[in-house]
Amino acid sequence: MLVLAVGAAPALNIRIPAVPILLIAAALALWNLLTQRFVRPSDDPGAWSLLLELLIDLAAWSAVLYLSGGATNPLISLFLPLIAVGAAVLPAMQTWLLALVSIGVYSLLWIYHRPLGLADPTRAIDWHLAGMWGTFAVSALVITWYVSRMTSTVRARDMALAQARERRLRNERIVAMANLAAGAAHEMGTPLGTMRLIVDNLQAQCCDDAECREDLAIMAQQIGHCRAILSRLTASGGQARVEAGGALEVADWLDELVMTIESQRPEVHIDCTDTSPLCGLRMVADQSLTQAVHNLINNAATASPDRRVTLDARRDGECFWLDILDRGPGIPADILDTLHQPPAKPDPGRGGLGIGLLLSLGAIEAFGGTLHYAARDGGGTITTVNLPLLNP
Repeated sequence: MLVLAVGAAPALNIRIPAVPILLIAAALALWNLLTQRFVRPSDDPGAWSLLLELLIDLAAWSAVLYLSGGATNPLISLFLPLIAVGAAVLPAMQTWLLALVSIGVYSLLWIYHRPLGLADPTRAIDWHLAGMWGTFAVSALVITWYVSRMTSTVRARDMALAQARERRLRNERIVAMANLAAGAAHEMGTPLGTMRLIVDNLQAQCCDDAECREDLAIMAQQIGHCRAILSRLTASGGQARVEAGGALEVADWLDELVMTIESQRPEVHIDCTDTSPLCGLRMVADQSLTQAVHNLINNAATASPDRRVTLDARRDGECFWLDILDRGPGIPADILDTLHQPPAKPDPGRGGLGIGLLLSLGAIEAFGGTLHYAARDGGGTITTVNLPLLNP
């Protein structure tokens, strides 16, 4: 509108009522500002509200065309991009209504309009051709811009849907493996009980051999740890979570986790940063999350030749960050891309079934956290766990 009001006279030598057109443009701009001021982006405007916005644009442009030649103005074809936008965002009924109103306005402008004041009527064809070029340029720009935005939105939605499907499939695999683990935990109770009885009998028979008694005491302790783990697994498997667990002190949770690992694996040495800055911070956790981080630290200790692991715990904004650093051989790039995918089959060469990292990832994501891996300078891997805090 501004280009038509200001540039028509000097460019094409056409007398245009500039003041009324500028007033229409100002009124339309004021309406758009008020709409942006009082309507939040998160609100759903609804089909009728969107139709009203398009009808107001249609009315404003119709008023400009009425003042500048009506249907004889080649810029009247700019109704088409308006209808195209409506067809993309409106339901069928509102789209047809917009199209019918546009056709009706076009028809009225054939009859009711103010003729253009041509200083040189012989240049009417030049004016018409220039208007056709302007119509094409504006239409091409509007349609390209809108279709590009719509295409990018559709692609983003398709990617989000694909990621959601992938997470759902992964979670289904995790649930299936968790059910198998619970059943295995129940079945392993009997052989562990038998092993404990045998160890007790051997301890009674080897009362004179101090070295033998020490070895049997370690075996009994490890069997006790196994039975405690299986008991927690079977107990937590049937408990309903309240917001994925209970509130825990971050520092106490981490200290207890380190003590548990060092008691179960005396050969492992964990260097943990000072947890006093974490005092007072709380997070939501349950046994599944604790076991997930436990597995990650165990993996790091197993990968390190000297069984030494470094834990760097810190607060960053609204999150609790835990870096688990080892001095193992590192993770090859081709394996790093598949760590979060369910394994097709067990890999004996890697020393496990390959499901531990997947289960850990599922437990951490269930609490709104993330899990990342990166290479460590000098060799090894940095495993980073990020968990939200309750009182940031």
